[in-house]
Amino acid sequence: MTNQLSASQARHLALNSLGIGANTGQEGLLDVLSTLNLFQLDSVNVFERAHLLPAFSRIGAYSIEEFQDLAFGTKQGTPHLTEYWAHCAALITKEDWALFEFRRREYRENPKIQRYLKDEAALETWVKKELLANGPMTISEFEHDANKRTGNWWGWSGIKIILERLYFIGEVVSAGRRNFSRLYALPEQVGLVENTSLNSNEQRKALLLKASGSLGVGTLDDIADYYRMNKKEARPLISELVEENLLAEVRVEGWERPGYAKPNTLKNLSPFESGERKARIFSPFDPLIWRRERLSRIFDFEYQIEIYLPEDKRKYGYYTLPILHEDKLVGRVDLKNDRKSKTLNVLSLWSEPWLSKADLKRITPDVVAELELAKQWVGAETLNPPSKGNWAFGGGSN
Repeated sequence: MTNQLSASQARHLALNSLGIGANTGQEGLLDVLSTLNLFQLDSVNVFERAHLLPAFSRIGAYSIEEFQDLAFGTKQGTPHLTEYWAHCAALITKEDWALFEFRRREYRENPKIQRYLKDEAALETWVKKELLANGPMTISEFEHDANKRTGNWWGWSGIKIILERLYFIGEVVSAGRRNFSRLYALPEQVGLVENTSLNSNEQRKALLLKASGSLGVGTLDDIADYYRMNKKEARPLISELVEENLLAEVRVEGWERPGYAKPNTLKNLSPFESGERKARIFSPFDPLIWRRERLSRIFDFEYQIEIYLPEDKRKYGYYTLPILHEDKLVGRVDLKNDRKSKTLNVLSLWSEPWLSKADLKRITPDVVAELELAKQWVGAETLNPPSKGNWAFGGGSN
């Protein structure tokens, strides 16, 4: 018998599974990581970097310094986490790094990568000797004629290209970051080893289960996209997980395709409770937001990052963050953190067209409270009100 979920049940399951709201057990950074399994990396720093935001969305104004030490080893030297191509470039646990051996093998067997490494064998040997002699190094610390930026590969130098190729195949790994520049290392220098007894399909299935647990309920495409797997590759594996009773097929109201969820989550469906923090802002690179078709399907919310659009083509702003109020996405805000003046500028604030005046009157204080919390988190002293948009909240605060 196929399970049935209403649209609101699916939305609440997604929010609860992603650790959003009250009673989700999210108290610290490791709680958030164990719920999401990864933090996607991005260099845009106009408000705060993308990997810092998912924890803020869930646990509020935590210590950014604590995150930097956990993720990049800024104090302790060796980071607790590592990086790999999970969902794009992402922070993951060192234990989960082993589950991506299938991906590293695919890169190793890629003819283009094989040919490149063969052609650059001398440079590969030199890079590895430098790391062996010096320990973890940033790209700027490699002294070689090949370490000059070019017009290809985003201006990457030959050293950067070889390091990234070796990073793909696992012969070079991340040992943290320094001023957001990756520290490259040999795997043994940071305790990374291929220690999984799982074969390639078992690794994929383990990741699909992690993805399903984080999403709560998702289509095959949703679940495969979490770790950027080929859906043709994922389809038979999800069927196997259903046969093994590790996943259950679900029919969701309004969804054209079947969904999948862990059976135990369907036995204990709980309504979403926002708690005292009724409004929350989210990074475009949060698992709640990153798959736009899913976002539209669950929240009826259309979203686009406008960074890459010319300014005159932008509708909402450079880097708008979706705003959740209770269990609905109600708008978006474009924030700029002026670190010199300790000011958090609300460049624009937009509400969704379906909100009534009564809705806005009820919601606005909660949104202002969330922006005040964001101000506190980034260490700003002043919150400047929006200069653009269709949603005003009055004068600034100090």
